[in-house]
Amino acid sequence: MKLNFRKISAIASSVLMLGMTAGMAAAANYPAPFVVGGSPNVAIVYGSGAAFSDQTAASSIATSLSGFVTGGGGSVSGGESFQFVKQSTKFHLGDNITGVYSSDIDDDELPLLLTDGVFVDDDNDEFDFTQKIVVGSSLQLGMFEDNDYAEDEPTVGFRIASGATVLTYTLDMTEEPDIVDIVTADLTMMGKTYYVLSNSSSGNNKILTLLDSAEEAVLDEGTTATVAGHSVVVTYISSTEVKLTIDGQTTNSLAEGQTQKLTGGSYVGIKDILFNSKEGTVSSVEFSIGTGKLKLTSGSDIEINDDTVSGLAATITNDSTGSKLSDIRLAWSADDDLFVTPTSEITMPGFGAVKLSFGGLTYPAEETITVEQGATLYATLENFPIKDTTDSIPFLYGTTAGSFSGIGKDADSVLRTADTARNVSFDADTDEWFVASWSDASDAESYLMRLSNFGLDGTDNITDFQYRKNGVWTTFKEDAKNGDTFSLGNVDIGVVSINRLDKSASVGNTSTDINFNTLYSVEGLKVYLPVNVNTSLAGGIPGGINFTSNASYTQISGHNATSFFLNMVEENKDEDKALGDYINATVSWTGGTDNEVQVSAISTTNTDATSTEIQETDVFRDFTYSALATEILFDQPSADADSVKLMYHGSEVTANVFITSPDATVGGGGALGDVLVTDSEVSSVGSKNLVVVGGSCINSAAASLVGGAYCGSAWTTATGVGAGQFLIKGYASSSVTTKMALLVAGYEAADTTNAATYLRTQAVDTNKNYKGTSATQATLVVA
Repeated sequence: MKLNFRKISAIASSVLMLGMTAGMAAAANYPAPFVVGGSPNVAIVYGSGAAFSDQTAASSIATSLSGFVTGGGGSVSGGESFQFVKQSTKFHLGDNITGVYSSDIDDDELPLLLTDGVFVDDDNDEFDFTQKIVVGSSLQLGMFEDNDYAEDEPTVGFRIASGATVLTYTLDMTEEPDIVDIVTADLTMMGKTYYVLSNSSSGNNKILTLLDSAEEAVLDEGTTATVAGHSVVVTYISSTEVKLTIDGQTTNSLAEGQTQKLTGGSYVGIKDILFNSKEGTVSSVEFSIGTGKLKLTSGSDIEINDDTVSGLAATITNDSTGSKLSDIRLAWSADDDLFVTPTSEITMPGFGAVKLSFGGLTYPAEETITVEQGATLYATLENFPIKDTTDSIPFLYGTTAGSFSGIGKDADSVLRTADTARNVSFDADTDEWFVASWSDASDAESYLMRLSNFGLDGTDNITDFQYRKNGVWTTFKEDAKNGDTFSLGNVDIGVVSINRLDKSASVGNTSTDINFNTLYSVEGLKVYLPVNVNTSLAGGIPGGINFTSNASYTQISGHNATSFFLNMVEENKDEDKALGDYINATVSWTGGTDNEVQVSAISTTNTDATSTEIQETDVFRDFTYSALATEILFDQPSADADSVKLMYHGSEVTANVFITSPDATVGGGGALGDVLVTDSEVSSVGSKNLVVVGGSCINSAAASLVGGAYCGSAWTTATGVGAGQFLIKGYASSSVTTKMALLVAGYEAADTTNAATYLRTQAVDTNKNYKGTSATQATLVVA
């Protein structure tokens, strides 16, 4: 089965090129050779039986590469276009077009297609006119799944329901001509000139017949002329009828205002019969030949070449006297469900003059936040990215299945937290670490800390303060004693008390900007950690949990011994912390015989997409409809515990939505193409450059590169990559492709994720060999 985690987006190349220097050889650096000169040549291969995280890592690389493809994202080439955006109002996922841009579209936005002009009638009188387009009010950008578009594939774009108004075009005669005088004149609509062949009525409804791209001529009987590429001669003429022979085909007898379709699809229309009955004189006929005939009947769908165009209705409005033309309106409604995505655009039927296009979402950055089972009895934030390190942080555990009893991994590896108004108490005998975070609402940073080396300096109890830096403990304050205050980054903390015999201490914050109960990711997602409220009132803080179910202790609804809402909050569009959407991951138990910790539900505070399964993967895709458009991938395997990944973007995510002329091309997420394949399909991409994601134990393409399906210690022996490490290695020649292959693989799934992140965000020469230990740390291996 082919799994396509299609990200309809392109990450800005300035972000992806972070860390590159001008002195590096650009031709060897990522994204080369996968994207060179804006052109892609790549397939990304993951193991068909690989962990979900490998599939996500492969998808993230595909998303990254799409940002380097010329024509991706919001670029437009050729033609004329207008993007639905205002300087102060960007287009976000979940927005309606009219919610972002409610003004009419006229010559300010599309100066050629909707130009103001002057209409010259049959009497050579001049009349000013304007043109405008009003977009329908129900065109919402969101995530949808529709088998008429792509079976079992939740897609980001516009699904326009049958019957919904797409847009309405108006030709407004600011100076109104007499209707009888518009016949035989040229009428401009949406960049095209139409010849007005006739004007009639059906009851109270006006009817205009137009010829598209018509060429006019006056032809005397007995004379042959070439008109619009056709050879024409008058075969018969009377005061009321005329016959023409066109390219050897003789028409029916045609009266003034009548038309006939010619072989090849063109139409001939009779404007005026100039019959002269006197002997010795010559009669003539004025006619036109056009590529198509349009019939506009007010209140009905238009007809093109005598066929009704469903979903495009005309309205012809007269002045109060009924003798003058006020405006012509064309209302385009979806005749069936319509889809606008990075690989599908829609064009106005019949006229073919304008189209709506979506060039995908532009992501400023991306990080993965994973909430999952660490082991059967505890939940963890897997590889959580904070300032200076990426670490897995166990945050809730039970001593017996089905009931939470503490914060952290187990009773000997406690994550110590504290209510915002209180000090944090750390006990080195039982506690693994505590968290200290700072935020001034605009910026934020978090650190994982611990105390070690308790001792006595004279009469003072002392201890060392350490923090996690690049996955290892680093001392930042030695021999701290009671009353000391010090800083790590913007986190200012102080020692309240130390008990060296118990190896414990109380640590306090020095301002309200600092707390011991939240985490901020590098990109600014705020996570409210659990806080034990079993012994005192905690004022209902978001993470307050009562393990004993004592009713006198204040906690948030849903927080108890069997269930916990892990509250996470986006930034808003201005990157103010914790002012965006809430995303709540419910951590509970699977139940049944194998009662294990899992993420049992996901909810958000605002309306978002409907969570939808991606093909038959047990992975359900969702998005927050917010300025940051966090993607939610909820993995619900039938045999294992459920987990969730959030693809968080750190700042405003913008949508590239355009109205264009038909000759414009909008780049989008489809610019890279469908590049994700499983290892069982690798033979189908053997002529492309390959990125092979995952180790040889679960990816047969990787096994071909390293010489065997090695697992565990055998993998380490073959590659030199052990526990907690990853490999990024280029292969100029291999059995899996005639071009270059790049192996991106770790000892475990989490290490592969780090490898993919390192590839996307650091300077990597894809011809060389790197060994790494985190998403930001790797060493070039010299052979």
